[in-house]
Amino acid sequence: MAKSVLTQLQTVGEDALEKLTSSAATRSAIQGALQLKDRGGRMLAGLESIEARLTAIEKRLSALEGQTKKPAATASRSRSTASKAAAKPSSTAAKPAAKPRSTASKPKATPES
Repeated sequence: MAKSVLTQLQTVGEDALEKLTSSAATRSAIQGALQLKDRGGRMLAGLESIEARLTAIEKRLSALEGQTKKPAATASRSRSTASKAAAKPSSTAAKPAAKPRSTASKPKATPES
């Protein structure tokens, strides 16, 4: 008796699937689902390429940040050298005065007619 129940269920299931596949609404729903699957696949492929580009950019940024940190270390050394120079006693000799800049304005060019 168990086989007959399973056979009946199989037959009913096959009939239901046949009716579904012959329906226009089912066909359009399946086509829509397949298109959605294709678009999702393309979108994921696009995201993977964006992720690869982002990884490359992050590596370049890390390299640039490493370069900017090195001059900061040398700048601190420069400051310590400058502070040593400031600590030396200055000579008492007078420095020559700076030349005053001319405040006279240059004649303005007139447009030719």
